[in-house]
Amino acid sequence: MYAKIVLDISSIVWDENHFNSNKDVYYVLKSEVFLFLNAFESCNKLKLVAREELLNEIRFSFPYSICSDHSMFDFQRLVLQFLATKRNVSYNAINSTINSVPNICYSYFSADLKTEINYLITEVHNSSDNHIFCTFHICWQNNKKLKTINKITKEYHTVIHEEGKYTIERFYLDKIRNVFEHYKGKHDRLKGTRIHQGKIKSPLSCFDGKNKSIPQKLLDTATQYKDDFFNYDDTNGTYVRFKNHKDNLYHGYDEIINNVPSKIRKEFHK
Repeated sequence: MYAKIVLDISSIVWDENHFNSNKDVYYVLKSEVFLFLNAFESCNKLKLVAREELLNEIRFSFPYSICSDHSMFDFQRLVLQFLATKRNVSYNAINSTINSVPNICYSYFSADLKTEINYLITEVHNSSDNHIFCTFHICWQNNKKLKTINKITKEYHTVIHEEGKYTIERFYLDKIRNVFEHYKGKHDRLKGTRIHQGKIKSPLSCFDGKNKSIPQKLLDTATQYKDDFFNYDDTNGTYVRFKNHKDNLYHGYDEIINNVPSKIRKEFHK
């Protein structure tokens, strides 16, 4: 399961006048943004909600001169790498009068960037998906959750990145990540599907009954097909199918190749 995140654009598009009067604040912000970038890089199930036009406007408005004048080349390099990510989720451009509370569209933003943020707010408000707002202590002093308001009010989980505090990666691992939970009554390491005490039992070769790290790793990197997730267990030479049984909990078992969708077999070249 992947998580859709919305980034506070003010964290990487800066007001030059405000920077000149508050340089120390921005050095702290830089370190907070690094926390987010590291979390995003290390968790490949995080997806950024941003169409290419928004990413281009952020690139255009990025504080290149500030980075050059104040030797923030590390910040510039990492942010531009992040903006080049292919892990973004696109959407249609729809105008609306939907507002965010607090307002995440700042007066110093360019007209085109404001337009793109309006499209972003509209997408988040109208979507039935859950979105997580990622911001930073320096930018988000009120510690309240982001809201969008039209005829109805929607509230979004807001992760405020700060040194030594909770990051979006931790939130994902704790709340959203698919978690392996062994189904002891149906699966073990014995080869072959069979009947045991009146119930069908099938193997999960990668699980020794104690250490969950191997099946969890297979689940973390699995490919979704409809409601299930599939991966290939190279050690045991078998596909593994993971099925949801409660909330974000999944059990797994070896799957015979004839029951694996052709799309999955092609992906793994098997």
